Parts: sequence; structure tokens; C-alpha cells
Amino acid sequence: MTTLTKDIAAFDRMRPELEADHRGEWVVFHDGKFVDTFADFEAAASDAVERFDKGPYLIRQIGAPPVQLPGGMVFTPKHILGAGRI
Repeated sequence: MTTLTKDIAAFDRMRPELEADHRGEWVVFHDGKFVDTFADFEAAASDAVERFDKGPYLIRQIGAPPVQLPGGMVFTPKHILGAGRI
């Protein structure tokens, strides 16, 4: 199980409790463990970077619906982008 998978599973296990007590706040999980809740994304991200550098770690807004990205945004083969394009 990858670290991010462990973080997502830990978040899902705690979701009912978090939604009851911290709806709308932001939460950080690292290595499958709850770290803390924060009033805004910037505070959560700053704390996560300070503690864990580049990560991986999970930052989620509590009670927010899941974000669905179109397949083209999730995966675009490098050869499609061509030279110099990101």
C-alpha cells in the first residue's frame, strides 16, 4: 500500500468524526496518520511543507465533495505534448 493510499484510507476512516466536528476546515494526513486540522488551505499546506517537506501527504477539505477531473487532465502521454510543452 502506498503512503498516499494509506493517507486516503485513514481520512476515510475518520471522515464521520471530522465532518461532525470540523466541517469546512482542512486536514493533513501523513504516513497514514492524522496530523491536524486547519482553518484554511494555506495554513494546512504551510504546516505540511514545514513538517514533511515535499511529502507525500494528504490535504483535504472536510465535507467537500470529491473532485472529478476529466481523463485528459489526469493522463496525457508525453509524446502527445511534444517538445517543450508541459
